[in-house]
Amino acid sequence: MKILKDRKTLMIIVILMLIIVFLLPVAVIFRLNYGSPYQDYLLNKHVPPYLEKTGYADEDILEQHTGYPNESSNKDYFHTQYIVKFKDEPDITYYYGVRKKGKIVKQFCERYSPKYRNISGPTKHSEDDCVNYYDNK
Repeated sequence: MKILKDRKTLMIIVILMLIIVFLLPVAVIFRLNYGSPYQDYLLNKHVPPYLEKTGYADEDILEQHTGYPNESSNKDYFHTQYIVKFKDEPDITYYYGVRKKGKIVKQFCERYSPKYRNISGPTKHSEDDCVNYYDNK
């Protein structure tokens, strides 16, 4: 009877080890390819209401979605960003982030346009209290 119990315990341990060995790489590959589902959820929860509160309606926005930068960003904010293009400035991409502490939404000062590359001056939808993406790396 004791041998049978030990064999069951050993089988359970082996099965758990195999599950861990196979699921861990799958989870890592998923995270690398699709980002963090938790961060996606947070950005989709906080940024659209922020944009609405700021005075933008769905009709003003051409495109909005989460995105994953290739390089590390400001450590105070989640790595996943919210990307917005407005209808009246379709060539300029704006980036928003959610602060880890307090879940506060801020626009990143860095904007991108294929025409002008990185834009440093003010634009129509740039915010005065924006946060630098490259600070606090």
